[in-house]
This record gives sequence, C-alpha cells and structure tokens, in this order.
Amino acid sequence: MPCQAKTVSVAIGEYPPYSTRAKGEFNFVPAVIRAAFQTQGYRVKFSYFPWGRSFVEVQKGHFDVAAYWFCTEEKQQEFYCSEPLYTETTYFFYNTNKPLLDWQDIDDLAGKLIGVTTGYSYTKELLAAGNESKLSLDWANTDKQNLARLIKGRIDAFPMSLIPANYMLKREFSKRQRKRLAYRKKPLRSDTTHLLFKKDREASSEYLNAFNKGLTEIKRNGVF
Repeated sequence: MPCQAKTVSVAIGEYPPYSTRAKGEFNFVPAVIRAAFQTQGYRVKFSYFPWGRSFVEVQKGHFDVAAYWFCTEEKQQEFYCSEPLYTETTYFFYNTNKPLLDWQDIDDLAGKLIGVTTGYSYTKELLAAGNESKLSLDWANTDKQNLARLIKGRIDAFPMSLIPANYMLKREFSKRQRKRLAYRKKPLRSDTTHLLFKKDREASSEYLNAFNKGLTEIKRNGVF
C-alpha cells in the first residue's frame, strides 16, 4: 500500500444508472471503482467524456484508466484488462408499429436500418453486416437520440441493455412513447465489462494489481 495516497485518474462516459455525473443519482460503476482502489490506499478522480473520446484520452496517455469496456482481442493488444465489473447484455429494441422478427442470426436482419451510438462497442458480426450492406447502420451521438428515432419509426431497431434503456425511457420519454417500444429476448451480445490500463504506461501494472486486489476484497466483505 502506498505511504501517501496516490490519485488514479479515470476517463469514463455517461451510461446511467451505471455511471453518471448527475447529482443525486447512484453511481454504481464509479462507486465500485472507488471502493476497490480505496482498500489499497488510492484515491480516484473521474472525468466524464463522450465514450469515444474517453477511450482516446486514455490512449493518448492523459488518464490512467479507461472505464469501462469490453475486453476484446483488439483492445488487449494495447491494454491490460481488469477483472470483470459486471456483465452487459444488449437486446434489439423495436417499434411495435414496425415489428422486428424473432431473429436468430444477423442475416435475419437483412435490409433493416439499425441505430447505433457513436463510441460504443458492437459485435464484429453486426459491423461486418453493415460494411457489407446486408443491413444499414445509422449512427447517432447518444442513446437518447436513438430511442427517440426508434419511437418515431425512423430506424427499425436499436441494441441496448435493459437497465439503462428502461432508466432512460422512464426519465426522458412519456408513458405513451414508452408503450411503442418492445425488445426481442435473444441478446445481441453478453460480455463482461472491465477497466483498461494502457500497457506502455509505467504505473499501469501497479494500478491494475491494486484494483484487482481491491475488487476481490470488496466482494469478500460484502461492499460489492
């Protein structure tokens, strides 16, 4: 444990209720990160950015940690991945006035216009289908924009996790608008989320080990 508390800088994005800078809201992921590091004698400072920029800021060496991402093969080339935080499962939401068939693979979505959010990680299969024009990917800056477009029938489907989707729908849209949406129960993806530590950054191994030890401790003592 450090003699004097070091401050670990974390670049993170808005994804309520898991992470948000809004006052009065429970910040699940930042709370876990802070608690884990505190057990090892570290302070944590969070800076919020759009998701894509938060990742780039860590790539450029401006922050110690990127929170929180899927540990893909591509990211493992450049980053160490922490132990898992939680499992993120995404589903296709659709407008009930334009029903989405009960799909089994990406080819079943041929010809559909799929809303996606800038800066997010999507499956290779979905991105490949878009690149090959089997379906169309329509990018928006925020989840709220994609949900609004889905409610208005401007896109055919939008993949999102249930808890953040329901959280946003209840706070940003009317009951009448919410009733227009449903989701297919087959997940698009289900993967664990992680903190990322840049491999060429001197303190990364120290911070990675500290976080993993702290995460184990708060799981053992019931904090997490």
